[in-house]
Amino acid sequence: MLRENYFYNRNQQNRNLRRSLRRRAKKVISIVALAATLVTSIPFAAYTDAYAKGQTTLDEMKALSIPTENAITYNLADASLITNKTFMDYYGEKMTVKVIEINITKDGNYVITGSNEINGELIDTHITVAEGVEANITFDGATIKNQTKYAVCSQRTSIIYNPIFPVMDIFGNANIYVESDSELMSVGAEENPVIRVTGEMTVKDSEAVLKLIPGAEENNPGEDKMVICGNMTGAIQPTGSLTVEGGNLDVTGYIKSIDKFIMTGGTITSTCLRETGTLTANDITILGGIWNQSIITYGNSESKLFEADRTVQVSGGSIQVKWIISNPRDVVAFSSPSTHIIGGNLKLGDGFVLEDTLDAYGNETKLFDLTGLPKNADVEEVNGYPVEGIQTTSDGEWKNAALPCCSNLIKMKNGTLYKFNYEYDSENQKGTMAADTENSPVVHDVTLKLTEEDGTPIGKKEIQAVDGFTMKSEYYDGKNYYTYVDDNGKQLSEIRIESSSEFTLKKSSTVTLDGKPFAGEVLPSDSMYMWKKNDYVYAIFYPGDPIPSGNNIVLERVPSVQKNGEWYVKLQSEKDVMQIQDMMQIDNTINVLLDADFDYNKVHNYLPGLLGWTKYYGVFDGNNHTISNVRRSDTGYEVITPQNFGTIKNVHVKNISDKCYGGKHTRQGIVCGDNYGIVENCSVESAVIETVAQKENSIYGKVMEYGALVGGNFGTIRGCFASDITFDGEGVTWPLAHELPYSTIENTYYEAEVESGDAAKTAEQFASGEVCSLLNKGVTDGSQIWYQNIDNDAEQDAAPVADTSHGTVYYGYQGCKTMGYSNTKLPDTPRHKLNYTAEGNVLTGVCTDVSLHTVTMTLTAEDATYDGKEHKAVLNKTYSDTWKEADTDVDAKIIYTRDGKPTTDLTSAGTIKASVTMGDAAAEVTYTIKATPTPTPTATPMASPSAAPTATPTVSPSVVPSAGPTATPAGTNPGSVPSTDPSAVPTKAPGTPATPAPSSASTPAPASEQSKQPQASESQKSEPKGSKLKKNGNKYMVTSASKKTPTIKYTGSSDKTKKKVIIPKTVTIDGVEYKVTSIGKKAFRNNKSLKEVVIGKNITKIETKAFYGCKNLRRVTFKTTTLSKKSVGKNAFGKINNRASYLIPSEKLKKYKRWLKKRGAIKQQIFRKY
Repeated sequence: MLRENYFYNRNQQNRNLRRSLRRRAKKVISIVALAATLVTSIPFAAYTDAYAKGQTTLDEMKALSIPTENAITYNLADASLITNKTFMDYYGEKMTVKVIEINITKDGNYVITGSNEINGELIDTHITVAEGVEANITFDGATIKNQTKYAVCSQRTSIIYNPIFPVMDIFGNANIYVESDSELMSVGAEENPVIRVTGEMTVKDSEAVLKLIPGAEENNPGEDKMVICGNMTGAIQPTGSLTVEGGNLDVTGYIKSIDKFIMTGGTITSTCLRETGTLTANDITILGGIWNQSIITYGNSESKLFEADRTVQVSGGSIQVKWIISNPRDVVAFSSPSTHIIGGNLKLGDGFVLEDTLDAYGNETKLFDLTGLPKNADVEEVNGYPVEGIQTTSDGEWKNAALPCCSNLIKMKNGTLYKFNYEYDSENQKGTMAADTENSPVVHDVTLKLTEEDGTPIGKKEIQAVDGFTMKSEYYDGKNYYTYVDDNGKQLSEIRIESSSEFTLKKSSTVTLDGKPFAGEVLPSDSMYMWKKNDYVYAIFYPGDPIPSGNNIVLERVPSVQKNGEWYVKLQSEKDVMQIQDMMQIDNTINVLLDADFDYNKVHNYLPGLLGWTKYYGVFDGNNHTISNVRRSDTGYEVITPQNFGTIKNVHVKNISDKCYGGKHTRQGIVCGDNYGIVENCSVESAVIETVAQKENSIYGKVMEYGALVGGNFGTIRGCFASDITFDGEGVTWPLAHELPYSTIENTYYEAEVESGDAAKTAEQFASGEVCSLLNKGVTDGSQIWYQNIDNDAEQDAAPVADTSHGTVYYGYQGCKTMGYSNTKLPDTPRHKLNYTAEGNVLTGVCTDVSLHTVTMTLTAEDATYDGKEHKAVLNKTYSDTWKEADTDVDAKIIYTRDGKPTTDLTSAGTIKASVTMGDAAAEVTYTIKATPTPTPTATPMASPSAAPTATPTVSPSVVPSAGPTATPAGTNPGSVPSTDPSAVPTKAPGTPATPAPSSASTPAPASEQSKQPQASESQKSEPKGSKLKKNGNKYMVTSASKKTPTIKYTGSSDKTKKKVIIPKTVTIDGVEYKVTSIGKKAFRNNKSLKEVVIGKNITKIETKAFYGCKNLRRVTFKTTTLSKKSVGKNAFGKINNRASYLIPSEKLKKYKRWLKKRGAIKQQIFRKY
């Protein structure tokens, strides 16, 4: 790439000097404000830190001008910067486009200028700041408009088109300056910010404007797209930080998923279609600057400007809102679990409200219009905090003052003090702030002594407070929390200032860990934790992570384990699945370990996939457990996740039946739909998958495909198999996965009728152990993944299993030419497999593999006379000429016997039989060792009588008699011995009728008694439980037949054309009044006519998918106030109209809104109170 040194001319240096002087003046003002803060009030740590930046020397302030020294310039009009980039799209098609790639890999100063429109053609431009690099980047009249996008992946109902890249990727640290107006525009696509920052981005002081615009699409204008994003594509967890110190940003769209957002100066002009979260981050700090917001929306739901998952801290700045197109309504300025406004520097325009916001002293803070102040006068202090830039109107008003709901002291520049008292109008449920015009403000000097938790002094703070000012139980200085304690150390819940006083504030722990207060700075090392509030997971923490800042943080232990140096969340039950899916909504990089077999027959709730619908970037380790009995329809059938960008390993799926009507995805697989990462050591067995064909002009794109393991493979699949898979229907199917270009499928197999290629293996090859051995790559030392019983004594396996209790499969020679598989270790060199025959003393062995391979063994022995030496038989082996092709020998052993008993005595006199047995054949020879003659003639007669008589009486009688008595005689059935147990005798003869016991119930009552009993009318009795009833076209089922208050469930309407349905409080059928207390499962599912429903006052339960798929349902009115997340089933309101309105009793608005979003409602829908 062409790079050149860029030197500014004299005029440019003069402009820089003038900017430096202006900034210097601003810093002086900041220093004065800082001094006032230190003298008059308790400083807010982040607030003072920001102003302390103003305490710079003249040389340092000069250095704050736009950095120019040795700057490297990239002129986009320079054609030498253009290169070609080739990549593959979702359809597997290669694309080659021209691009301008600017890779900043070294610290330094850089300038971007010119336009990427070259010869009438827009050349997509990508600026990258590498990780670990700190770059000062100046945009000097740069214009970048990217236009190329391509099919990158699938969604449930469409193909996602993304750009090749955002305009900027900031992995390191980038300081942004603007010398002259510049514009960056990204491509109009789904997930396409103009700038993606996973490192740190700081906007520096500049007068020119930098425009950031996401490209618009036909049905999605740029105002409803990301402009700056703080995480990687597809990832959820924010990692990047954005700081605005100065400059002018003109942004269209929303800023999303920032880790830390800090604004101390500058101006942001924002236009956004989004109703909630124009800016979303983990932590938001606003100390100064100007934010001008224009909101374009057509809905009526509550709008929020700044949303933080953890904390919001505000001590200054000016924020204005303007509505475009839609009717103006209140906007919640800040939303987070912990929001604090410190001091009075914040200037909010009309149209804002504050919710769940506190001041430094723990007081609830709201916006008030103050009257009765001097006209056109400057405000100097509010409750002891210095104020800059706040001036009353010509009528003496201060509008939208953020003040605590208590007595407040306002000090004007001329020293005049004003007291304002908080009053609450219970009838109108609104608070007001009224000036105390009758009495002069009474001011008290208050000393706050700050101590550590153990009482060690930290310091003192001196403030002035108006009589009646309150301090709640906690004080927050922007970093630490303190509690007020009395002289005995007892915590005080509230302090009301009525005289000059001194109070002790003890630093407090705001974190609860496993239900106990926790004061440490980092988390324990034995578990993962999550921050959960109101069923919403705010953050996930790992062992050793720093404790998060915020108030009343409750951390719960997450079942987890460390494996190979990485932490995993354990999945053992359905409850764990629901928790992990909640965690995945904020961090889809967590590792998951399946810690037990998972049987869907035991699952009670609908589980779309163990990890939900999000893209997955972590490691899912099945730990060689099995997921079984999956039964789903019309949902797609990914058991783990739709899209894997991480690793899925060691998981085995069995017995799955899936139907997919109409095609919810573009590519589908049992393990995952699309694999961009790694799938290894996984298996799928016994699956029936019903498919649908691709439709003409389908909104699902050019592809509708199904794979046994994975739908489309863009990454790596290895060490896996699929067996007993059945595809039904007309869809395009793949036995493993569609292997796209640049992807890899290795050492992976599927069952087929005929072996072909490397992957297709027959059922016999699976059963023989061949596939098991291939998967293990021949490893048999116990470190392998796969095992299989094939020829041991256990029940045989049809396919490999990941169970160490099964047999190891060995591969080796089972003959001289044949190799095979066995649970017994086989030789790795050829061995003859022989069939032997014998004739006399000659054994002949013929190889079963090659009949020309033969061996002849001849056994010989000679008679001898006792000489004290051993006399052995001799075995001679003769091999055929071709025998040595196997390079082996026959191992044969000679066995010796005397009188039919084995012997090792080959020396003594007597007859010896020598034999060699091979298989069922034996060759033998007999020889004699004669005794040496002696001169004594009497030896022979004495030896002969003594041997014969002793053998016969001792052996024969002892063996034969012992066997006879123990055997069962032929024809005898031991089990037919008659029993003498009297209990077995029948109590009555067959055919004798039983005598019925007398019963009072069968005896009719006297007529006089019958006449006294009340005669209930059948029409007034409740139908039995479970009975089905109808009334006015509505269908019901009796759920309780209580005489006092029978109840029924609304199960649906027989008239599917009704546009409005009212579910009544009660209904009378056949003279009986029933309370309608529940709405049945799938009562209105996929009802396309229904537009409005009124849910009656007695409804206490709504079952699963009651209104699921009612695409035209636009209005839901709740008369009941007793519903909760637990009483409403999953997806009860899923996939109804995107612009539906929920009308909710005013006292239940917040609670209903929370659980509705858990039960299918979406952000675009409207939640209103009545």
